[in-house]
Amino acid sequence: MDYKVLAQNFFTNVPPGLFSLLSSPNKELYLSALFVVKEAFEDELVIGRKELREQILISLENSIAAANFEEDIDEEDVVDEQLLASLPGRATFLLSKLIKKGWLSEEDSRQGFEREIVMPDYTSDLLEVLYRQTQRKDDIEENDVFSTYAVLKLADEEEDAKRARIFSKALKSACSNSENLNKTFRNLYYYIGTYYKEHANDETVRDMLEARFREGGEQSVIDAYYYPLKTNDSIALYGSSILKLMQKVERDTDLLKKIIEIENPGIIEGNAEYEEALMEIHLRIDKICDTFRNASHKIDQITGRNADYNRRFTTAVIHNLRSDHSIVSKIVKIMKKMEQEDFADTVQKKIAATTSVFVDERSLRAKTYKPEKEELNKILIRPHHEKNGEIAKLFLEKTLNGFTMIDARKYVADKMHGRSKIETGEIIKENPDFGEDDYTLLIMSSLYGFSNGEYKVIRSGEYIEINGYVVPNLLFEKIESNNTTKE
Repeated sequence: MDYKVLAQNFFTNVPPGLFSLLSSPNKELYLSALFVVKEAFEDELVIGRKELREQILISLENSIAAANFEEDIDEEDVVDEQLLASLPGRATFLLSKLIKKGWLSEEDSRQGFEREIVMPDYTSDLLEVLYRQTQRKDDIEENDVFSTYAVLKLADEEEDAKRARIFSKALKSACSNSENLNKTFRNLYYYIGTYYKEHANDETVRDMLEARFREGGEQSVIDAYYYPLKTNDSIALYGSSILKLMQKVERDTDLLKKIIEIENPGIIEGNAEYEEALMEIHLRIDKICDTFRNASHKIDQITGRNADYNRRFTTAVIHNLRSDHSIVSKIVKIMKKMEQEDFADTVQKKIAATTSVFVDERSLRAKTYKPEKEELNKILIRPHHEKNGEIAKLFLEKTLNGFTMIDARKYVADKMHGRSKIETGEIIKENPDFGEDDYTLLIMSSLYGFSNGEYKVIRSGEYIEINGYVVPNLLFEKIESNNTTKE
């Protein structure tokens, strides 16, 4: 690859002075104006110069008024001093700079004497990149793996008449998605190190935890990138299928020949241009295959880096926790005062805390219950389980007020009254005497729905305070049986 030619091509397509505005003393103002332009062109192909100037002025009036444009005046610029004395004049100067440096293109209007503004293709691309860097990283969602699989699978299922044409576009799209996926890997590897380093010099536990778990902090960034690759956009789920599809395409010489003819009309098989076109297609295939062959290794590298920084973070927190006597003493005071009912109620309301035990349909245990020597070391209770009935009864009385999952299922069914869905808030509203039994059955019901598929449970992340209980606001939605006949 001739990198010098690539560089020459870039500056052939992009004006050489394009980035000078971003190194100006007024760079923040120019970038703000470009973001106004980006928004203005969201639904427009062309905008009148006067109209665009007014939009910039209205959006950035204070910044334009405070700006000093003297250092932005080039030697060849002819600027009337009176122009910069008024806000409209200053906005006109700003817009002229965007046009002169190549961020915008000016054309004659077909309907009048007013000039019109259009946005060049490179400006659209660059503004997307610049704007992307202003957003919280946890707002970024990638689905490059599934997109690659979907577009290739769709092309493979097309009829022969369309197959080559669709595959031509599919290979280009899949290759682009592969590049984006590699970019995601690079970004994630970079973010893990960068965000952990942000709090490397923090001396207080509070600052460290806030830096990590706040919105936009390192944990939310890692979650936004890493977990989609492991779950809904899984390499393991689609990677092998993508590789099989690519191997199938690479062996199909007739398909490759048709793709070349579609992309290069009139090309003759056997000449240098044909061989170059064939090599270009093989490069796309190799790019896709290399990406998904190496994906697991890159994820392992990222996982190792994350684990390493997690260990460092935990060690640093423990060290600072030991040295931060103010926090230790506060924790001790809280633990001592938790025995006081008024204080415990206050803490419960402030942090949505509640006394709880671990509940699971397959294994119901409570750490506070210690069986006697003659009893079993571990108690396992299942719905409809009749063995060890006395032990089971004793255990349930000590933990879940004697309720079973059958009771939990009946509780939800009764509250629904034939409805297909119900929220916790509705249950509480219809039951003003909400108490311990309701709370216990509600929590058991949420677990039952997840594990047995009778109904699904959707968590809102919100909580409702009722009669001293902090209840998670859940939506219970009945799952219709597959055997149900639709009229």
